[in-house]
Amino acid sequence: MRTEAITFSERRGERRSRAVYIFGALGGILHGYDMGIIAGAMFFVKSEMGLSPQGVGVVVGSLLAGAIVGTFCTGRLAEAIGQRWMLIWAGVLFFVTSFFAALAWDPTSLVVARLLMGVAVGVSVTQVPSYLAEIAPKSKRGGLTSLNQLATSTGIFAAYLAGYLLAPIEGWRWMLGLAAIPSAMLAIGLLFQPDSPRWLVRRGRLKEALEALQINHSPEDAEKVFAEIEQMHRGETSKKDKIRLVDLLKMKSVRPIVITVMCLGALQPGTGINAIVYYVPTILKETGFSQNLALLNSVVLAVMSIAMTFYAGRVVDRVGRRPLMIGGASVMGASMAVLGLLAYMPKTAVSGYIALGALAVFKAAFSFSWGPIGWVLVTEILPSNIRSQGLAMTGTINFLTNMVIVSMFPVLLHANVAVAFGVFTCTGLLAATFVALRIRETTGRSLEAIEKDL
Repeated sequence: MRTEAITFSERRGERRSRAVYIFGALGGILHGYDMGIIAGAMFFVKSEMGLSPQGVGVVVGSLLAGAIVGTFCTGRLAEAIGQRWMLIWAGVLFFVTSFFAALAWDPTSLVVARLLMGVAVGVSVTQVPSYLAEIAPKSKRGGLTSLNQLATSTGIFAAYLAGYLLAPIEGWRWMLGLAAIPSAMLAIGLLFQPDSPRWLVRRGRLKEALEALQINHSPEDAEKVFAEIEQMHRGETSKKDKIRLVDLLKMKSVRPIVITVMCLGALQPGTGINAIVYYVPTILKETGFSQNLALLNSVVLAVMSIAMTFYAGRVVDRVGRRPLMIGGASVMGASMAVLGLLAYMPKTAVSGYIALGALAVFKAAFSFSWGPIGWVLVTEILPSNIRSQGLAMTGTINFLTNMVIVSMFPVLLHANVAVAFGVFTCTGLLAATFVALRIRETTGRSLEAIEKDL
């Protein structure tokens, strides 16, 4: 009887543990879906609403403008109410704005809907990796935190698939409205999950913190981790809640760390990933594929991206962060170089499939490196007392860079294809060099141990 009781308890604990990670990562699915769906929907929105090329840029970029606001405002608010409640409210906002976007009656209403949706995206991008990192055991933190990128890749796949399946009926409103389903799941599911144990300790809710740790740790490990968190908390400044974003660069003790994570935040979109995500159907159509085949190939690329992200989650805690980040950036740069060189070749079926292959290699490299691991590293190397503020600043830099690239890419692509992809080639090499020179290995170490060495 006792063995059966223990087995039942362990199984129940495992189910609870999985639920925490699944619902926590749903924010990534919404982020990916809302990024990817506009790529297919824009074929029909453009003609129905009579959008100019500049208008297309405004509609696409409005999500990123809202995300900048969302990331900038999350720091102190996340410290006040916790990552879990930030994500619950983000789910509510995702739900409302999905319907708003689906019912848009003109370009202005669509831009407003995507601006507000972008706020929720900004919250999810910064809070999902933070929440997952703070509840995960150190031995599995890299793989479990990379669930965020796996969820994002899954969301992009769902968006491309919806675009392909709904294209025959030009159902762009259905494409945008379907995001309401995972939005509701996120908001409702997280109501029944624990807060981050580290946030609970900072709030003095010690019993709840230990209970939260016991969901994902053995009783012995939970006690040990709890003691480490408490010890670190006692050593933190009593003014930590008053730290503002503008104060981070003024604090000499953390300035090098803040500059490092800001650079990581800029280099990730600087590799060109968001230009590819937003415009891959357009790029493929320009290389000679039909609209239907371009959408179908986008789905295939998204499936491959999911597979590579899943692979990264399996190996990151064995291979380490640095090798994957350096190798991934190098391969991405080489793939962009191939796309740039294709500009000097005649447009044929062969060049079209070479472009498709280069895009596949690029997305695969991003999906096993900078996609899942970039935010893992940022979360790990930020000290706990400035983690929320640091993630907010990093997310703001990330989306600012993203918005500039997404806005400028069509112009560069029209003016000089070789230059457009040449810029991404250089950024990929710069990213590899930066990680090699500036980033220490964090694999297999607790957040508190990493913080002591900063």
